[in-house]
Amino acid sequence: MHTPHENDIRARAHALWEQDGSPEGQAHDYWYRAERELSEEAGLDRSEQAAEVTQPTPPAGTLAR
Repeated sequence: MHTPHENDIRARAHALWEQDGSPEGQAHDYWYRAERELSEEAGLDRSEQAAEVTQPTPPAGTLAR
């Protein structure tokens, strides 16, 4: 699956910000909103439950990177 690229997020956040009348002091809100929208469009699960999923422990004798 495709993760949103920083430039894609930036462009979406800017477009959303302009649509809302360019309010001051909300850059982080627009960034996260854009990131969430692009992730949803790409079919990525960014929910809190998905964030809690951990990677399985590799078998003994393998190198974890």
